[in-house]
Amino acid sequence: MMNTTARDVFDSFESSFKDKVTIPYDLEMIWLKKAIARYGVELEELEFDVSEEEFRDDIGQYAIDTLAAFMKQLYQEREVSRVNKQISIVGKDISIDGAGHGKTAARNELEYCDRQSEIMIANQKPSAYD
Repeated sequence: MMNTTARDVFDSFESSFKDKVTIPYDLEMIWLKKAIARYGVELEELEFDVSEEEFRDDIGQYAIDTLAAFMKQLYQEREVSRVNKQISIVGKDISIDGAGHGKTAARNELEYCDRQSEIMIANQKPSAYD
Protein backbone atom coordinates (compact mmCIF):
# COMPACT_ATOMS: atom_id res chain seq x y z
CA MET A 1 0.00 0.00 0.00
CA MET A 2 1.42 3.35 -1.05
CA ASN A 3 1.06 6.57 0.90
CA THR A 4 -1.24 9.19 -0.58
CA THR A 5 0.67 12.07 -2.18
CA ALA A 6 -0.06 15.73 -2.75
CA ARG A 7 -0.26 14.90 -6.47
CA ASP A 8 -3.14 12.49 -5.75
CA VAL A 9 -5.13 15.34 -4.20
CA PHE A 10 -4.11 17.80 -6.95
CA ASP A 11 -5.28 15.34 -9.61
CA SER A 12 -8.67 14.98 -7.92
CA PHE A 13 -8.94 18.77 -7.54
CA GLU A 14 -7.94 19.49 -11.14
CA SER A 15 -10.33 16.87 -12.51
CA SER A 16 -13.29 18.68 -10.94
CA PHE A 17 -13.26 21.59 -13.40
CA LYS A 18 -11.80 22.74 -16.67
CA ASP A 19 -9.71 25.88 -16.57
CA LYS A 20 -7.91 27.65 -19.38
CA VAL A 21 -5.22 28.86 -17.02
CA THR A 22 -2.75 26.59 -15.27
CA ILE A 23 -2.90 27.06 -11.52
CA PRO A 24 0.56 27.64 -10.07
CA TYR A 25 1.90 24.71 -8.05
CA ASP A 26 2.70 26.94 -5.06
CA LEU A 27 -0.91 28.13 -4.93
CA GLU A 28 -2.19 24.55 -5.10
CA MET A 29 0.13 23.65 -2.22
CA ILE A 30 -1.21 26.55 -0.12
CA TRP A 31 -4.76 25.40 -0.81
CA LEU A 32 -3.81 21.82 0.08
CA LYS A 33 -2.36 22.91 3.42
CA LYS A 34 -5.53 24.88 4.17
CA ALA A 35 -7.67 21.89 3.16
CA ILE A 36 -5.66 19.58 5.45
CA ALA A 37 -6.07 22.04 8.33
CA ARG A 38 -9.83 22.24 7.76
CA TYR A 39 -10.09 18.45 7.53
CA GLY A 40 -8.24 18.23 10.84
CA VAL A 41 -10.66 20.61 12.56
CA GLU A 42 -13.88 19.23 11.07
CA LEU A 43 -13.11 15.50 10.83
CA GLU A 44 -9.76 14.14 11.97
CA GLU A 45 -6.10 15.01 11.89
CA LEU A 46 -4.12 13.96 8.83
CA GLU A 47 -0.37 13.61 9.00
CA PHE A 48 1.19 15.31 5.98
CA ASP A 49 4.93 15.67 5.40
CA VAL A 50 5.37 18.93 3.49
CA SER A 51 8.95 18.19 2.45
CA GLU A 52 8.05 14.74 1.08
CA GLU A 53 4.66 15.96 -0.18
CA GLU A 54 2.89 12.87 1.07
CA PHE A 55 0.60 11.73 3.82
CA ARG A 56 1.74 9.26 6.44
CA ASP A 57 -0.73 6.66 5.15
CA ASP A 58 -3.07 5.93 2.31
CA ILE A 59 -5.96 8.22 3.30
CA GLY A 60 -8.47 6.73 0.87
CA GLN A 61 -10.22 8.13 -2.17
CA TYR A 62 -13.10 9.79 -0.31
CA ALA A 63 -10.70 11.73 1.94
CA ILE A 64 -8.70 12.70 -1.17
CA ASP A 65 -11.90 13.90 -2.84
CA THR A 66 -12.93 15.81 0.30
CA LEU A 67 -9.59 17.63 0.37
CA ALA A 68 -10.02 18.35 -3.34
CA ALA A 69 -13.52 19.73 -2.65
CA PHE A 70 -12.09 22.03 0.02
CA MET A 71 -9.47 23.17 -2.47
CA LYS A 72 -12.15 23.81 -5.09
CA GLN A 73 -13.99 26.00 -2.59
CA LEU A 74 -10.83 28.05 -2.12
CA TYR A 75 -10.38 28.22 -5.90
CA GLN A 76 -13.98 29.35 -6.36
CA GLU A 77 -13.70 32.01 -3.62
CA ARG A 78 -10.75 33.40 -5.55
CA GLU A 79 -12.72 33.22 -8.79
CA VAL A 80 -15.66 35.13 -7.27
CA SER A 81 -13.24 37.81 -6.12
CA ARG A 82 -11.69 38.01 -9.60
CA VAL A 83 -15.06 38.24 -11.34
CA ASN A 84 -16.29 40.90 -8.92
CA LYS A 85 -13.23 43.03 -9.60
CA GLN A 86 -13.28 42.43 -13.34
CA ILE A 87 -16.92 43.22 -14.00
CA SER A 88 -17.37 46.29 -11.82
CA ILE A 89 -15.25 49.04 -13.31
CA VAL A 90 -15.84 52.46 -11.79
CA GLY A 91 -14.00 55.56 -12.90
CA LYS A 92 -14.40 59.29 -12.52
CA ASP A 93 -16.51 59.66 -15.67
CA ILE A 94 -17.77 56.12 -16.28
CA SER A 95 -19.24 53.18 -14.44
CA ILE A 96 -19.55 49.78 -16.11
CA ASP A 97 -21.24 46.75 -14.65
CA GLY A 98 -21.67 43.60 -16.73
CA ALA A 99 -25.30 43.20 -15.63
CA GLY A 100 -24.21 40.86 -12.87
CA HIS A 101 -24.50 37.64 -14.91
CA GLY A 102 -20.86 36.70 -14.37
CA LYS A 103 -21.13 37.53 -10.69
CA THR A 104 -24.26 35.43 -10.33
CA ALA A 105 -22.72 32.44 -12.09
CA ALA A 106 -19.53 32.62 -10.00
CA ARG A 107 -21.53 32.99 -6.77
CA ASN A 108 -23.78 30.06 -7.70
CA GLU A 109 -20.73 27.88 -8.37
CA LEU A 110 -19.27 28.84 -4.99
CA GLU A 111 -22.56 27.99 -3.24
CA TYR A 112 -22.55 24.61 -5.01
CA CYS A 113 -18.96 23.97 -3.86
CA ASP A 114 -19.94 24.92 -0.30
CA ARG A 115 -22.85 22.47 -0.32
CA GLN A 116 -20.72 19.66 -1.76
CA SER A 117 -18.06 20.13 0.92
CA GLU A 118 -20.67 20.11 3.68
CA ILE A 119 -22.23 16.92 2.32
CA MET A 120 -18.83 15.23 2.14
CA ILE A 121 -18.06 16.23 5.72
CA ALA A 122 -21.43 14.95 6.92
CA ASN A 123 -20.92 11.63 5.13
CA GLN A 124 -17.71 11.02 7.09
CA LYS A 125 -19.00 11.85 10.55
CA PRO A 126 -20.36 9.04 12.68
CA SER A 127 -24.14 8.96 12.82
CA ALA A 128 -26.10 9.45 16.03
CA TYR A 129 -27.10 5.79 15.81
CA ASP A 130 -23.54 4.50 16.19
